Amino acid sequence: MLKLHQLNIGYNNSAPVVSSIDAELSDGCFCCLLGRNGTGKSTLLRTIAGLQPPLAGTIERPESIGIVLTLVPNLLNTRVREMVAYGRLAHTGIWGRLNDEDFAIADEAIRMVGIQDIAHRLLSTLSDGEKQKTMIARSIAQQSPLLLLDEPSAFLDYPSRREMMRLLKGLAHVHRKTILLSTHDVELATQSADILWIINDNTMYKKTPQDFRPEEL
Repeated sequence: MLKLHQLNIGYNNSAPVVSSIDAELSDGCFCCLLGRNGTGKSTLLRTIAGLQPPLAGTIERPESIGIVLTLVPNLLNTRVREMVAYGRLAHTGIWGRLNDEDFAIADEAIRMVGIQDIAHRLLSTLSDGEKQKTMIARSIAQQSPLLLLDEPSAFLDYPSRREMMRLLKGLAHVHRKTILLSTHDVELATQSADILWIINDNTMYKKTPQDFRPEEL
């Protein structure tokens, strides 16, 4: 569950990027966040994730959140399977040691995203699209009830984007996760999402895919 009440987002000493956001997402909801470049999509996701403070208002969210941002870390000497398994660190206690169960969960996340063939490779050798899939698998392995993704399909071709949306929608509906992702792919968003959040003119609107019109962006 995610609840936003009278939320203003932006940066200190400047006017809010988006003001007076009142919205909520229930367990099992798959929501796509739409808006032109610079309207505040990434700022909203970062604020919900706790990476930057809100200017006003409140956020109710689970303690554990999975996050996939546009920038992908390029850790030296780290392989894909290891990076995905790092999603389990929040479950390892004070010692931070991964066990066989953690790696089994990581392997299942790798299978779900379809990157078994690159699981052994170093992150530094991957394409941007392969890195993005790795980070999505990592967030799935974390098993958090809320998943936030900033342009997760930005570097993927159309068939891969479509498959990724299908995967995320399935995670929401089957595993009762709340999933919020930003995207510029209006067609796939309207085909896949349960609800749309649309940012335009410093305001966030809520629409069903059936009621949305492209000119609202």
